[in-house]
Amino acid sequence: MIRGAFRGGRVPAILALAAVWPISAALAQGFGGTVSDHLVRGDSLLAQGKGAEAAIQFQEARTLCPIPAEIVSALQGEARAKLLMDEPLQAVGLLEEAVTRFPDDPRASNLLYQAGLAAQHARDFDRTIDLFRKALGKSPTPDILPPLKFQLAHALRLRGRQGEVIEVLKDFEKDFPDHALLPNALYELAIATHDLGSGNRNRAKLEEAAAIYKKLIDRFPGRPAATEAHFEMGLVLAELGRGPESTEYFTKYVSLSPGSPLAAVALERAADQMLVRSPKQSAQLYALALVKAQANRSPAETGYALSRWLPAKQRLAEALSKVWVVAIVALVALGLVFLLGRSVVKRVRRVRKAPDPVGA
Repeated sequence: MIRGAFRGGRVPAILALAAVWPISAALAQGFGGTVSDHLVRGDSLLAQGKGAEAAIQFQEARTLCPIPAEIVSALQGEARAKLLMDEPLQAVGLLEEAVTRFPDDPRASNLLYQAGLAAQHARDFDRTIDLFRKALGKSPTPDILPPLKFQLAHALRLRGRQGEVIEVLKDFEKDFPDHALLPNALYELAIATHDLGSGNRNRAKLEEAAAIYKKLIDRFPGRPAATEAHFEMGLVLAELGRGPESTEYFTKYVSLSPGSPLAAVALERAADQMLVRSPKQSAQLYALALVKAQANRSPAETGYALSRWLPAKQRLAEALSKVWVVAIVALVALGLVFLLGRSVVKRVRRVRKAPDPVGA
């Protein structure tokens, strides 16, 4: 019987299967432990900031024939490790691979959102926008929907697609009235509206932008977005020809954020608005702008450098201030002469009207 079994080939087959089975189990576990062990170890290394070592653990986990959910976790973990290693585009590739291979994974929207953030870190804004839009199409969970919409709008604004920014954020306040990102969303919405108004010389859009800035400033005092809104409000009011109000917002911005890179620019813009109305104060603001420019960092944004004519404008303001003083003195003198002349005329008239004592 036994010999027959050997002759028939059944026993060798059984023995071969028995030999392979332990090897498969060993591969599933590996010398460093199970898939779960590698994932836990990788997360621990990430928490310690050891990106390269963490990446090895996640790569090892993928070689142990894990289930789909574990493969996604390993790809996601390795992507986080790549971000720690300042390799954002590799992180994007890993996260996209996870979604492509397992499109029905419940984390798909979150993975695409993380991929978009990584692409944004690499300043690949077109890819960022594409990934965020894909994430929106994957039914994102309520916890990531507000930041997803905000980040999409931010990337769109950086690409100059202001109309799309407004479309994304127009209902943000209604949909997420108590969300921590609401001040930032209002700020992005106001800037996009402001840019559209400036580009098209659309006064209605400028007024709309001013209203959003005002709402942000009044509702969220002290928040960074509200502070920055003072500077933007000064700009939009200047475009609307409301110089005195514009000056107030520029100077308020400097008092709220004296160390800002834009403080010097705000002072120059405020001085420009006051050049004719109050040249002496304008000269003082120009001088302060020069001091701030030396003390503070230069603005990173293009188009916000101090004017090269600022020293000349300061001298003009000082000259106008002296002229104004002379003019005021002259006006006072003329006023006194006029009043004195009127009193003399009145006395002459009274003398002429008085009866002649001889004739009386």
